This record gives sequence, C-alpha cells and structure tokens, in this order.
Amino acid sequence: MQVEAIYNRGTLEFVHPMTLKHDHLRLVVEVPDDEIVTHSTNPLNLAPDVLAKAKAMLEKYAAILNAPLPRDDELSELSSEYQERLEAIAIRAQIRQEQGRPV
Repeated sequence: MQVEAIYNRGTLEFVHPMTLKHDHLRLVVEVPDDEIVTHSTNPLNLAPDVLAKAKAMLEKYAAILNAPLPRDDELSELSSEYQERLEAIAIRAQIRQEQGRPV
C-alpha cells in the first residue's frame, strides 16, 4: 500500500492517521533528490596531500584491473617454486574433496 507521510525532524508523520500491526517495520521512502543535502567528498577532513596520494593509488589500481592480459606466448615460464606451490594446492584440494569438505 502506498501512503503519504511528512518528514518532520527525524520522524515520519502519516497524512492520514493509521494503526499498524507491528511496532517495528521496514518501509521504502522516496525522497526528492533536491531535498537531500550532499555530503562532502572528504568527510574525514583528510589533508589534500593524503587525498592526492589516495587518488593516485586508485588510478594505479584501476589501470592494473583494466590492463589487457598478455598473450600466452608472451608469458614467462613458471618457476619451479611456483609449480610446486600449485601442485601443493591441488593436493590439498584433492584431500579436502576426499574428506567431503568444501574445496
């Protein structure tokens, strides 16, 4: 059911009074965009140099995520240590599966 209410200092007041079955209930409220006060992009009041470093880190992270993957023939060979680790991971997964535990 859609009902009209008025927001008044932290509470909602129904335009037409009604009694609800429960004391606690979840509602969906539609608020006009022009009624919302937007918060600062710096809510923690960080220093400009800290914000600049954070922005640079985010840009670097985004570049890493969006970088194209190399072709298979451009990849270097796996080291023997890395191959041993992959084998150990596979063995652990096999043991877990045999024990009926999630892999």
